[in-house]
Amino acid sequence: MRPKDSGGFTTLELIINGAIVAILIAIALPAYVAFRDRAKIAQAKADLYDIQLAVEQLIKDTGKRPGPADAHATADEKVWDLNAANAGLVQSNGKFPKWRGPYIQSVPKDPWGSDYFFDPGYYIKKTKHAAVGSFGPHQCCRNAYDSNHVILLMPTN
Repeated sequence: MRPKDSGGFTTLELIINGAIVAILIAIALPAYVAFRDRAKIAQAKADLYDIQLAVEQLIKDTGKRPGPADAHATADEKVWDLNAANAGLVQSNGKFPKWRGPYIQSVPKDPWGSDYFFDPGYYIKKTKHAAVGSFGPHQCCRNAYDSNHVILLMPTN
């Protein structure tokens, strides 16, 4: 004789359900992580575009780029803190003639928690470009660029 239906799950049913849930998590987790990483890169690119527009307006108004350096000078002075007065985007240190800023309310941290930077001497295939960038997910390393960095080249004039 079989006992009256108790309404609960058997141990085997619980094990099978647990295995199904584990398989679904194993499939979904890598997709979620990849999606999250792509979203952070997209956010960094959007931030860099806003920073680029602010730098272009600074150059248009003052003839100087962050540093401050003349817009077309060959000096290679990187700016690691774009909220600082020497960047000229949020505030001015008085070395930007005809400054009409702020050109951006504040420069946010990148999605990985690091500062964005301005590099007037970013090299690609032995050609020097001005660029704004992020150190990306590895958050490393000043003056040692790698494929994890998110970079936006400034337009050439």
